Amino acid sequence: MKQTTPKLKITSSTAKIGVNYVRDVVERSNCIFQKIDQENDLGIDGLIELIKEEMPINKQLAVQVKSGESYFNIKSNECRIPIENHRLYWSKHPLPVYGVVYVPSLETAYSINIKEYLNEYPNSTIIKFVASDSNEFCTDKFLSLFIPRLLGQVAEISFETALTYFRSGNREEFFIGLTVLFRKHINNINVWDELIEYFKKTSTTDIPAILIYYFAHIPWHGDIWGIGEMPTKGTKDYVQKIFNQFKKVELVKLLSVVDEEGMISRGTVGQSVEAIISSLENCENLLNSIITDKTVLFHIREVAVTIFAMNWPDTSVKQLKALAKEGSWYSDELLKHIQEWGGYNPYA
Repeated sequence: MKQTTPKLKITSSTAKIGVNYVRDVVERSNCIFQKIDQENDLGIDGLIELIKEEMPINKQLAVQVKSGESYFNIKSNECRIPIENHRLYWSKHPLPVYGVVYVPSLETAYSINIKEYLNEYPNSTIIKFVASDSNEFCTDKFLSLFIPRLLGQVAEISFETALTYFRSGNREEFFIGLTVLFRKHINNINVWDELIEYFKKTSTTDIPAILIYYFAHIPWHGDIWGIGEMPTKGTKDYVQKIFNQFKKVELVKLLSVVDEEGMISRGTVGQSVEAIISSLENCENLLNSIITDKTVLFHIREVAVTIFAMNWPDTSVKQLKALAKEGSWYSDELLKHIQEWGGYNPYA
């Protein structure tokens, strides 16, 4: 009878290298990695317990590790994790579930929040994500980016790195940079120059609502909750001066981010838009020029007349009647309210 020698498959060794890499990153960060034995692997390779300042913080997460060049497309710089029959298991898992792709040729790994991905792409059969500086799974970024992101905290990165992220074309890096610049460097006037320049050059559909909320910290409104450092009077004066130079094009852009359902009400982006526009020195004339401009989208004109009515209820009657005549039921209802109550306050 022919004797055969058992073989150790290369794929098995590669998989172990990936899991060991993740374990090394976690343990070098003074956190705990608990490997799940292969016979008990249902789509999770390990559990991570977070430790901060040598104390457990009662936060765990599950990780699925993929290791090998087949999970990374070098041309598109894209990581891939097959979903197979794990969708339901990952989606219903009681812990946050992260995927980590280890690329042997690069000797590093990249991570993705699997639950968030599955929620955003419910029909996908494979998880695809671009490998970037901000999702690299390595010791320094595990501490400065991965853990803060998981805990909903501000990333521990330098001003220079935050600025680089903000300017990058990567959406995830952009939001990390934006948050760090605002939360940790709010009184650096160069930050405000960057934010306002971004607002001016970016198309309306790409302007995030959080940026408008950040802008509203200058005039302020009643639903802003202070987190971290707040803008000083000097910062507010500097930024308000720039806001006062806004022209019709900037106001149209601001008004266009207000959604039709929420309009201007508490807790909406419209509340922040209203606070910014109402603070402008030339607010009345700018709003009037938008309200009477029939080349501007009808919804934008309705939002403009709402802000006008809040500030100048008596004068707004004429504009409201004109818009109502054009077919705006909203303006007609607002007109009736002002005629009955003498004003309009959506926050009351």
